[in-house]
Amino acid sequence: MRKYGFTLFGGVIIVMLMTSLCFGATSSAPAKIRKDYHPKPAGWVAKDHVEALKRAAKKYPFVEKVFKEDLILREQRFHKKGIGLKDLKHTYMILNSKLVNTYEDKYGPVKFMHGTHARTVKGNCAICHHYSPADAPDKILPCRSCHKQAFNSKYPERLGLKAAYHQRCIGCHKNMKRGPIGCKTCHLKNVPDHKKIVKLPKNPTPFQVTKECLRCHEDAGREMLTTAHWLWRGPSPYTVNHRKCIHHGKGTDVLNND
Repeated sequence: MRKYGFTLFGGVIIVMLMTSLCFGATSSAPAKIRKDYHPKPAGWVAKDHVEALKRAAKKYPFVEKVFKEDLILREQRFHKKGIGLKDLKHTYMILNSKLVNTYEDKYGPVKFMHGTHARTVKGNCAICHHYSPADAPDKILPCRSCHKQAFNSKYPERLGLKAAYHQRCIGCHKNMKRGPIGCKTCHLKNVPDHKKIVKLPKNPTPFQVTKECLRCHEDAGREMLTTAHWLWRGPSPYTVNHRKCIHHGKGTDVLNND
């Protein structure tokens, strides 16, 4: 929480404050609040993101019958009709649906650069939008129009929305090697809001911050104590008046802040 000038985080805890050997006792002075060098303008909102969230919540009727055709023929037909980048309505999208989070909800919505992907495939919409409604063969609809709940006994051949997303994304990123190919690049974990979890006094000391982090992250704290970053001892070339001090290290006197 930068409000206190210290770093509190969800996934990995950095336990850094121990007894100082070279500087003496740790100061109990109130922590300084770092100035925000790039403050957000008053009243500013990311309009494209807000609009994308609204579109993500929109519900589409289920397309029961689709126009079946060979993918190559579909690509050629779209090309002859001039269907391509000029028909792109939205370049930025949020992939978020209750259909995806039916069984678990561990990750946040995926920010999808629709325009970037469309340009990468040179406007060939058919690569991802491989089917259209039977009564409108030229119409391009969102994935969730055809892919709904998984394991639908009436339509066993239809993938659920989550599987459809993964099948379409992973195939390209694995073969084309254009990245990002790591799951965590697109899927950011849902980190709980620490404002309601963390309990700290006003202007807490580094010891209090570390102790509060360890209240939930005991395993991460123990793991940190075995790492080379924590156990390192050696010269400190960037520490004024202590360039040759061999006692400096995260396990001795490095603060748990920026």
